[in-house]
Amino acid sequence: DTEGYVPKGVVEKVDDLEIYRVGSGEKCIIWNYDIFGLNSGRTKLLADLFAESGYLVIIPDFYRNGDGRDPSKDKDIVDFLKAKTNWAELEKDWTNKVLPYAQKHGAKRFGAIGTCWGSYMVVRLGALPDFYAGVSWHPSHTPICGLLGEDVKELIAAVKCHQLFMPAAGDAKEDMADGQAKQILGDKLRVVECLDMKHGWTTRGDMSDPNINRDVHLAIKEALEHFKTYL
Repeated sequence: DTEGYVPKGVVEKVDDLEIYRVGSGEKCIIWNYDIFGLNSGRTKLLADLFAESGYLVIIPDFYRNGDGRDPSKDKDIVDFLKAKTNWAELEKDWTNKVLPYAQKHGAKRFGAIGTCWGSYMVVRLGALPDFYAGVSWHPSHTPICGLLGEDVKELIAAVKCHQLFMPAAGDAKEDMADGQAKQILGDKLRVVECLDMKHGWTTRGDMSDPNINRDVHLAIKEALEHFKTYL
């Protein structure tokens, strides 16, 4: 549980972009958080856990200054998502800030993991030559593309590396086992449906619920196996 958990990494700044870094190694996982932002849920705890498996794990604060939103309370979710999901700006963050920072700390090969909003970044980064693997837990890239007026089919078709999707019940049908993404990517995509789960379970689900506990551990196991195979 995150109650009283002290993150093991450091937060450093590259220009105006804060970056959480933990672990070390030539294989680097870029962690892309959910709409709640950098300091919420189990995000840092999970990044620390992945670092223990021998990875350099980096969480860029793409929203800036620890910003985030709670969809159950905040009224400006659509405006926030549109403002923060500007690929031209996010790509500059990657190329000019995150990539040089990661390389300075020894990174040579990259994988990406994303929860909710973060799956948009996983899909986008998966089209870049530096990336060898992507993992999306309860992905949101399909509805986000709808919101932005972007063609999700084009984004998926551009992905070059092996992907793992773990959708929850109620996530986009396009991202399910027999969905559009699988039809486009074929063997490059593995889908593990977690239909007992609700969107957001990996980072925010109640771990005292045995089903959630089971599927959080399943998500960690599947993701680590995916990175071990392809990264």
